[in-house]
Amino acid sequence: MDRLIGALAFALAGIALLPLLLLGLYLLADRLGLKAAGRILDWTVRGLALQWIAGGLVNLAGGLALAALGAWAVLRPDPLWQRLAGAALAPLGLWRAWAGAAVLAGLSRRRP
Repeated sequence: MDRLIGALAFALAGIALLPLLLLGLYLLADRLGLKAAGRILDWTVRGLALQWIAGGLVNLAGGLALAALGAWAVLRPDPLWQRLAGAALAPLGLWRAWAGAAVLAGLSRRRP
């Protein structure tokens, strides 16, 4: 399980840095006058779309997990301050899930 979490962390970091690295490669290719610069710019746009999709999925899954954790904390027989913290966590998780779903819906409506 630790290897899976480590692999997912590296994959998310790679997805986050991919467009930036491709943009730097595009700038270098453009300065050198290479014909592949246009293709690299197309890959950069696809990398940005992949980054937004991954971010939307992470926000959707993480938001639902936060909302579930908040609901679980409210239902436990713990002290009042812990139940209030759970009550504050549930709407935050629902907002995050809604934001992730909005990003994914916006990307699904986009036609290149």
